Amino acid sequence: MDDKSSDEASTEYNLIINILKILSAIFLCLMMCVTFSDVIGRYFFNSPISGATEIISFLLGLTIFSAFPLVTRDRGHITVSLFERFFQNRIRYMQRLFVLLVSIIIVIFVAWLMFDQALTMLADGTLTEYLDLPEAPIVFIFGGLSGVAAIIFISIIWQYISLGGDPDEENVR
Repeated sequence: MDDKSSDEASTEYNLIINILKILSAIFLCLMMCVTFSDVIGRYFFNSPISGATEIISFLLGLTIFSAFPLVTRDRGHITVSLFERFFQNRIRYMQRLFVLLVSIIIVIFVAWLMFDQALTMLADGTLTEYLDLPEAPIVFIFGGLSGVAAIIFISIIWQYISLGGDPDEENVR
């Protein structure tokens, strides 16, 4: 029974990851299409897309925040390993754990800021300048995707602690 629930959780996790991959690709493609169409319309037909800058801004944010959990899952964030070679065994483990814990705090803080900003925008009825679209729903999505990244970070930290380090750390040395 335990293996079955573990398989179901793994299937749900993979489904979420695949959905995020598809969303990231769609948002990036839409951003590219709107930019291309706006440039063609502006320079060849003297008729740019109305509100293209706002649309591209939203699509850029959606692309970044939908890819954020994916980068977190792959631990693909930018790191500097300047002093990495000086840390061995237990000190390296503690240093990496410290970095993971600081990172999760920052990600949770970003998610909280996004939700706080979205609630403020919702209360104020903030609209975009040109298209008069409400901004709060998009910022709620940003906060939700940051929350997904935080959950993934928690699972990474849990795995790191339970395995006593990175699974492929032996190959790095």
